[in-house]
Amino acid sequence: MHWLVIHTKPRYEKKVAASLERKGFEVYLPLKKVVRQWSDRRKKVQEPLFKSYIFIHVDEANRQAALVTEGVVRYLYWCGAPAVVRDHEIDAIREFLGETEYLDEDKLEFLPGSEIEIKWGAFRGEKGECLARQGDHLILLIESLGQVIKAEVPVRYLV
Repeated sequence: MHWLVIHTKPRYEKKVAASLERKGFEVYLPLKKVVRQWSDRRKKVQEPLFKSYIFIHVDEANRQAALVTEGVVRYLYWCGAPAVVRDHEIDAIREFLGETEYLDEDKLEFLPGSEIEIKWGAFRGEKGECLARQGDHLILLIESLGQVIKAEVPVRYLV
């Protein structure tokens, strides 16, 4: 069995994933949390990481059965064959989202002057001094390679 990519109608990702799961398929729809602004309020919502795409774990015999689901447009093709996503690539997406999925960045406090270790991204493993917070980013002073670097780092990279 392989992970294949299904192209959906716009904004049908969650509906298609739910329908395919009801039919017994193993489906993966990576979701990210984002803040949406309306005229009267702000709200955190989950939206697909890849718009109009979901992943389905299916064998060749059942591949066509998934296409008769409302909202499914087609399989994504690469070089004339359905695009196959390897298990370790799905695991990497899950790992990335697992590091950020349950993080409530607004409630985290980083005091100026405190030492912080970066857990993810290009500066992973580096430590820096917190200078200030600007929204969901921190301004850090990082001493690395004998240089002092002032970097703006997303809060999700620190926890």
